[in-house]
Amino acid sequence: MDPCLKLYYPSHEVNAKRLLHEYFSQNVPYSIFKESTINMMKCCYKAFSSGLLSGKTLTDISLGPIIVHLISVCEFVEEISILKVNDASIRELELWKDKDPDTFDWTHTFKLFMELKGTSRDEWQDAEEMLRRKVKHIMKCDFSKSNLTKPFALPRADCVTCIWGLEMISRDHDEWKTTLRKISDLVKLGGHVLIYADINASYFEVGEDKYHLFNFDDAFLRKTLTDGGFAIVHYENLEREACSDCLDHSQKAFVVACKVMET
Repeated sequence: MDPCLKLYYPSHEVNAKRLLHEYFSQNVPYSIFKESTINMMKCCYKAFSSGLLSGKTLTDISLGPIIVHLISVCEFVEEISILKVNDASIRELELWKDKDPDTFDWTHTFKLFMELKGTSRDEWQDAEEMLRRKVKHIMKCDFSKSNLTKPFALPRADCVTCIWGLEMISRDHDEWKTTLRKISDLVKLGGHVLIYADINASYFEVGEDKYHLFNFDDAFLRKTLTDGGFAIVHYENLEREACSDCLDHSQKAFVVACKVMET
């Protein structure tokens, strides 16, 4: 990890609400919102609606208290478990699930998703209630443990979503491989991982705070997935559009990989 970048996401609490307002609010610059929300929604929805992905259970390990991807895939699964490495994200998600007035307002995102899939914007409240019902667990995870959710044993899922997850948890190549192996342990044999990641990135900012991201390229991502017992069934690059110094990256990768063997 670059010693000049002081904050390591699993160890340093992020201002969860500020993260959401700076990257996922309808008031952020359109180029940032397109990368953080619109493109991700399109990729995730297409993967499930096309039949590329299927299954009843989904476990999510992603940056902060984001639910953009879960909005996109909720209708295709029955149960969702959300794992977070720090408490601030858990608190924000629990506020949302409990309909607390202090929670981040995702109305604009739900309405946008209704438009993207060609249904009435008026159905957004039904979609939000459906997602709330399907989220069964919101829990702490610890990547220093062999069982991430110890003492609770979370059943293996049909799909694990990892949105900006691996790069924020991993500090070097070896830790990336270890993290991927622990994520693989959450997936059934024949199940899938869905990854949305920043390529050639080293940091992201929330307010005045700068957080480490592990820098990797497409070749590394492909190789570690293959070596980790996965077969890549879809790989797509999305070029950078955001004109901002809050995140340095050359492009994004959207990947669906099937777990074909235990490692």
